[in-house]
Amino acid sequence: MLKRLLVVVLFLLIFLMAEGQNFAQFKEELLNTGDWNIARQKIIAYLPTTNDVEELRELQSIWESVEPDACKQYFVDAAKNNPNSPVYQYLALRLEEDETLQMKGAEELCRNYPDFYWGYRLYIVDFMAWLLNEELETPNPLSGQELALKIFDEGYKQFPDDDYFHIFQFHRYRLTNDYPRAEKELKLTKDLNLLMANWMRIKYFLVQEKNATLYSSFMPPLLSELIKSGQMASADSIFAFAEGYVEILQETENWQGIEQFFTQNPIVLNSASYFDVYAGLLARQENWYELSNELLSAFNRKVIDSEHLSQYLAKWEDNLCQQPHWQELKQKAETQSQLPSPQY
Repeated sequence: MLKRLLVVVLFLLIFLMAEGQNFAQFKEELLNTGDWNIARQKIIAYLPTTNDVEELRELQSIWESVEPDACKQYFVDAAKNNPNSPVYQYLALRLEEDETLQMKGAEELCRNYPDFYWGYRLYIVDFMAWLLNEELETPNPLSGQELALKIFDEGYKQFPDDDYFHIFQFHRYRLTNDYPRAEKELKLTKDLNLLMANWMRIKYFLVQEKNATLYSSFMPPLLSELIKSGQMASADSIFAFAEGYVEILQETENWQGIEQFFTQNPIVLNSASYFDVYAGLLARQENWYELSNELLSAFNRKVIDSEHLSQYLAKWEDNLCQQPHWQELKQKAETQSQLPSPQY
């Protein structure tokens, strides 16, 4: 009996692998078809042969990118002809251009088919887009959204490992100032595309939480992916990282950490704002000789101009006036200079 069961399982695995390969091959052939009329016919012929939502989504996206109206009409008709199919209700909603109608339909889909993952997925994406916009306008955007939160909680129980639920819960707890739970959900989110799409708010959250360790572990992979995708220049990434990291270290008065960061990444001192932090650090250490050297170097590298230099000299005159470069610094502070455009 056991042997027979193993044979059946093995057969199913082979079948599923073959099906996956068949779709991959079919899609490749489809994309390489030079005649769109033939490609459309292939898509229409293939659609009724599968219940795999991932496959249906991919084919729908291909068709919709070329013939949006014809594609939408097909799936609207399919939803009408299959009123008890959550798959086709979802696929029709996916093409709904009115965001309000789409979100309302997704909510209804979740209520009618509480075991259907893609209903939750669509509802989460729509609701999260609304929520993040509303956040900019309303102090407490989740107020009055108990029904939606209840639906998401029910879905989360069924799909506890899904990253879309994790990133939504991160925003939910972030907005309600429940930082420990927000951090927990953030750590559970592994999908780099989702993390990249939310990286500015993630960075702001980590700065608010003053968690330099978590910031250091989370931000580099995200910035690396932004570079790979062409959304950020490699030269800008260290400045993007420093923007939050240095702020956290300042707010937690981790002066040793700031010094170590600048020592390891001296290029950031080509930014006037980070040089200002470094100058303040040297003054805090009462390392006036080094500060004198750094002010001269920064001026010569055009990181600071004569106006900034004059302000530094006035602020720490009693200590800097005793340093070897004092007269040279005063002379440069009295000259007219202008900074180049900032690097970042």
